[in-house]
Amino acid sequence: MTRLWTVARRELKALFDLPAGYVLLVVFLAINGFVFFRQAYLSDTASLRPMLDLLPWVFLIFVPAVTMRTLAEDIRGGQLEVVLSQPLSELELLLGKYLGSVLFLWIALALTLAIPLGLATAADLHWGIIAAQYAGAGLLAAGLAGVGIWASSLTRSQITAFIMATGIMFLLILVGLDPLLVGLPPTLAAVAARLGVLSHFESFGRGVIDLRDVIYFLSLAGVFLALAYGALQERKLAPGGGARRRLRLGVGIATASLIVVNLLGTYIGGRLDLSPGNAYTLSPATRRIVSGVDDLVTIKVFTSPELPTEVALLKRDVDDLLRDLRSAGGGKVRILERNPTDDESALQEAQSLGIQPVQFNVIGRSELQVKQGYLGLAIQHGGETEAIPFVQRTDDLEYNLVSAIRNLTRDQKPVVGMVSSTRGAGATFQEMERQLARSYEVRNLDLADSTQPGPDVTTLVLAGAPDSLPAAQLSRLQAFFGRGGSALVLAAGMEIDQRAPTAQPRPVAWNALLKQFGLAIRSDMAYDLLANEVIPLPTDFGRVLQVYPFFIRAQSTRLSPINQELGTVVLTWASTIDTTGAAKGSITPLLVSSRATGSFTGPTTIAPTQDFPQTGLEPRLLAAVASSGKQRVAVVGSVEFATDRFVQTAQENLSFALNAVDWLAQDEALIAIRSKDRRPPSLLFESDVERDAVKYANVFGVPLAVALFGLVRLLRRRRRTREPYRPLVAASESAA
Repeated sequence: MTRLWTVARRELKALFDLPAGYVLLVVFLAINGFVFFRQAYLSDTASLRPMLDLLPWVFLIFVPAVTMRTLAEDIRGGQLEVVLSQPLSELELLLGKYLGSVLFLWIALALTLAIPLGLATAADLHWGIIAAQYAGAGLLAAGLAGVGIWASSLTRSQITAFIMATGIMFLLILVGLDPLLVGLPPTLAAVAARLGVLSHFESFGRGVIDLRDVIYFLSLAGVFLALAYGALQERKLAPGGGARRRLRLGVGIATASLIVVNLLGTYIGGRLDLSPGNAYTLSPATRRIVSGVDDLVTIKVFTSPELPTEVALLKRDVDDLLRDLRSAGGGKVRILERNPTDDESALQEAQSLGIQPVQFNVIGRSELQVKQGYLGLAIQHGGETEAIPFVQRTDDLEYNLVSAIRNLTRDQKPVVGMVSSTRGAGATFQEMERQLARSYEVRNLDLADSTQPGPDVTTLVLAGAPDSLPAAQLSRLQAFFGRGGSALVLAAGMEIDQRAPTAQPRPVAWNALLKQFGLAIRSDMAYDLLANEVIPLPTDFGRVLQVYPFFIRAQSTRLSPINQELGTVVLTWASTIDTTGAAKGSITPLLVSSRATGSFTGPTTIAPTQDFPQTGLEPRLLAAVASSGKQRVAVVGSVEFATDRFVQTAQENLSFALNAVDWLAQDEALIAIRSKDRRPPSLLFESDVERDAVKYANVFGVPLAVALFGLVRLLRRRRRTREPYRPLVAASESAA
């Protein structure tokens, strides 16, 4: 081990003793920083995903450039035989060279830590995710470094080693992508996808360290190091001799074993979830619900063997979740997988359950091909069935499965009444009602009906504000609260005319009902100059992106089960909440704006090109809850944010509204399942100066610091080599 570390240290020092090492670091850091900030600032999110998406392609050049000299230079200069004549084995030399190269690559990755540190000045980063992402990047570097070492062991030319390593890495990155898999048999395509680098690198970006992916990268390095070891050993063996044949057989067996481990590793479970709130791990509420079912629950998975790569990754996540559910069920959850593509009975059953094939556009070798495939689920219990026709994403799959199991295994659903007073096109709540219908009986109510809300209604959703609230309706609503009812109020104090486009203040009729809680929705419209959304704006030159302060990226206070696992919610044309009449301690704030928030209290245009005053700016309360005994109310100063028009692009809006209903209905079990926040935090810089400082410090500052360090070190080393020889012991002393 000491000799191995000596070789690694020498290899690492050699990289830092040459100008090429610093050039490689500077180019890597500059390209990585430039591309990252170009993408991150466009989305305004504090996530390293832009860097991770590009990293395999940057490594395609960077890793071969680092490893091409490791063995090729020693072979060309004849040092290899000299080194191996020392008490040093080929294996120790090989592993030492490999470790030195990997350490250099890891140092390069460590220098990119300036990026998350800079982002931390403007956002509350999820450091668990970042740790997993860097662990994945380190494993990717280790796996590809094995390829580079192998290429360097085959030739005395560094250029040849670079080209060979780049070619193999290019294939490893490309394999598994649809253009390569089109036309392959399903089994062969599945094996090819497992051998690809990108599919195994994906999980780390989510904040999950999966044992299968770790095994893949370690076995990838092992395969090519075994081949490199064989290449080194062959140099001292006679051609055609028995020793060489035995060596090749041994290397072949070792390589085949590692490949088998690589392929079988996809069936090995185990992962470390470092995402916030363990977003990819079953929540305690899920385990309680699943373990408490009274009879067997069967989940049938209808899937095709040939799926596009991105859908195949979804399939892996689905399998993981179903395996966890089966384990949590303690024998009460059964998983069956069926293939409607080749099984006629499975096809008929899928059709009877409403599970239809979905068409995929697949880019082939020379044309765009359309293929059909299945990835649907059916949950069955006691003769009843709920189906998920196609799994498009997995971030809400746990909630959908568990809510289906819960609905099938309980006798009666609570009743939620919807009262809508919205105006204008697009102001519908069909998606919200559809999601609520999974756990509740949803009724659309008309308060003009003197029998409403009925005695079985437990929770109301009051969306929009009527022009007035007659005394009779107010009295019935107060009686509803008096018997322990609760309500979610979604209303704004401005009347929006998008065609004009203008906004006019108006009184909010619900304030008469909210008075007993000490809450009121003001007749104003808030704007946030710091935390807002970007919208496309039509111009003579096409559409351009522009910030829109009326679409506020409201920050979650995380003080309630409603928003405990949510980061931000996008509130559109929102009004502020007045709590001056509330008793101390009776109000819990849910959503607040940034410190750069003002409000309009009179008629105003809602065009994004208008001037927004920069005086009187302060944080504003935009959503809150109040409770008094069994009476609960949640108030949000916006109604459009939860409509179908907006929840399609902002799923966190829908999660917030659904969580509020669950909390009001005192059904908080589903909140912990639904509210797993997988959206990265938003970037909220104090000023444009700080924003630019973080960017240019990483794009230019860090590479320049590395270049200056390298220049100083190389100059000192050069000056040291020019110093005259000075013996350690003076001549007079040695004569004495």
